[in-house]
Amino acid sequence: MKRLFRRKVYIELLLILVGAVLFYFLSRRMDLLELIYEFSRSHESWELDEFFAMGLFLALAFFVFAFRRILDLGKRNKELNQAIEEIKELKGIIPICSSCKKIRDDGGYWHEVEVYVKNHTEAEFSHGLCPDCAKKIYPKSFKDKSES
Repeated sequence: MKRLFRRKVYIELLLILVGAVLFYFLSRRMDLLELIYEFSRSHESWELDEFFAMGLFLALAFFVFAFRRILDLGKRNKELNQAIEEIKELKGIIPICSSCKKIRDDGGYWHEVEVYVKNHTEAEFSHGLCPDCAKKIYPKSFKDKSES
C-alpha cells in the first residue's frame, strides 16, 4: 500500500517536472513575457492589472487548497495505516483436528474453533443448528417430505 502511494507521488512529481520543462521551452520560443507586455499595452482600457491580481489570488487560493488537501490526505493515510494495524486477520495454514475440529495455535495448544476465531479476529459467534444436524438430533420434528 505504501509502495503504491509512493509510486503515485513519484508519477505526479514527474508530471510536474515534465510540465515545467515544456512550459520553459514554450516560453523560451514564444517569449511569453514580451507577448503579455505587448497585449497589455494594446489593451490598456481592459484594466489588465486587475486581471493579473485576480490571477495571482486564484493561484494563491489554489495553492492553499492543494496544501490543505495534501495535509488532509496525510492525516487520512495515517488513520488508515493505524486501522490496518488494528485489524486481526487469519493467514496461512491453520492446523485443525479432523475429528473434533479443534485448532492448534502457535504454542501447540488446542482450542475450540469459536475460541480460536474469536481470539484472532473481530468476529462474534451465534450458535444454531443446520438442517442436517437438526434432523439427526430431533428426527421426530424434522421428517423428510418424501416420507409423508
